[in-house]
Amino acid sequence: MKKTILLAIILVQAISGAIAQTQWTQTSTPPGGSVWDIEVIGTNIFAGATNGGVYFSADNGVTWQQRNGAFSNMIVRTLAVSGNDIFACGMSSLGGSILYKSSDNGMNWTDITPVDLKMSFEIRTMAITGTDIYAVSSPDGVYRSSLSGISTTSWTSFNTGLTNKQIRSLKIKGTTIYAGTYGDGVWTSPTSAAAWSLTSSTMSEYSDYVQSLSISGSTIFAGNISGTPVLYRSTDNGANWVQSNTSIFGDKPVYEIINDGNTVYAGTEGAGIYKSTDNGVTWSAYNEGLQDTSGNWICANIRSLVFSGNYFFAGTDDGVWRRSATPLSIDESNTNDQVSFYPNPSKEYIVIKVKNGLPASVYTIYDQLGRVVLTGKITNETSDINIHELNAGIYILSLETINPQRFRFIKE
Repeated sequence: MKKTILLAIILVQAISGAIAQTQWTQTSTPPGGSVWDIEVIGTNIFAGATNGGVYFSADNGVTWQQRNGAFSNMIVRTLAVSGNDIFACGMSSLGGSILYKSSDNGMNWTDITPVDLKMSFEIRTMAITGTDIYAVSSPDGVYRSSLSGISTTSWTSFNTGLTNKQIRSLKIKGTTIYAGTYGDGVWTSPTSAAAWSLTSSTMSEYSDYVQSLSISGSTIFAGNISGTPVLYRSTDNGANWVQSNTSIFGDKPVYEIINDGNTVYAGTEGAGIYKSTDNGVTWSAYNEGLQDTSGNWICANIRSLVFSGNYFFAGTDDGVWRRSATPLSIDESNTNDQVSFYPNPSKEYIVIKVKNGLPASVYTIYDQLGRVVLTGKITNETSDINIHELNAGIYILSLETINPQRFRFIKE
């Protein structure tokens, strides 16, 4: 009896640790409304908010400090980083466009707003190469400046050929800059000199309000916030675009796309986060912690995503959330030298395949509280476990062999 109680305690601790690492949790969260952008310099994290401007954290979001210098009422839509410099742009509380630079983690800021920028226009997005910075004022188009000696007078227009200057996203791939427009799809230009051309004639009409762009290897993703489809991808530098989202998105607008190696993440308005490990062909939900156990949303609107150290951060309409970006102590690779199981996540069945003459084994499935929800025996080389009746959530599969095996899986 004591051994059973001890095992239950150990499993609850293991599962609790696994869940804490593998689900989203809200940080102490900047009290600044929606967080539209997050950037990182070393171990320092900066969040741009619509109420209160720039916030700073040096402890992975445990605490936040407002870092606006003399400009305490900034409404920040976008941030950009070059070396130890951070750039913040958006609107002042009085309605004027702003673009500031800080070289001391936001303690002090210098106004570098283009001198001829119309004050009623809002700077919405930026992109940086090794030598230059590009900033967009909607609807005034693109400005470019050298990073060296940047000031209010160092900017020049970068709009030749661009007929839609309502730009919401910029990304640079090699010597090409991509611009996602509000209502006219994706445009491209060489970074050397403005010569814009439309790439997205294959996008659906009235479905080309491109709020976000991401480049993953040879693939470019474009997130749409009006109409359907809500996500496109191109594998030929934008010459052709195909639908990348699946029905799992529920046609929710895509506001952010980033990639981490071969994994792509899409942040939506109204449906949280989805990820793809096959270059956007298939997607799975990545919302553990953003929904309660009944599937009700705690935080559904995602505005920005970034990796920093061992954590994955999301800027939302409810502050900043994070989850672990490191492997679990419980094996979640779905395979080792004795056992493999698939698929994960799963809706109906888990298939367990034993190797190397592994003897018959008892399996036990525990829920998030360490309670036994299923148990049985593995007697064949390949066995199916029916999990259809389980509620959606995170579970631990335990195989009691000579060397006990523990696997984490998700029931959709």
